[in-house]
Amino acid sequence: MLNHIIRLQAIIKMITNKAAQALELISSQRSQTRTIVYQNRLALNYLLAKESTFIVGY
Repeated sequence: MLNHIIRLQAIIKMITNKAAQALELISSQRSQTRTIVYQNRLALNYLLAKESTFIVGY
């Protein structure tokens, strides 16, 4: 019985570690996406301002 509990504890620890790694990856990707979106908005505003007097506000 004790062996089963120890194995279960090890499996739960592995699953927890994998879930934590996945959440860190998602967080990193989300941050990168947010940066790219911001850069695209800046570029669009620049192009719109260059071609006309219309400026998109955020």
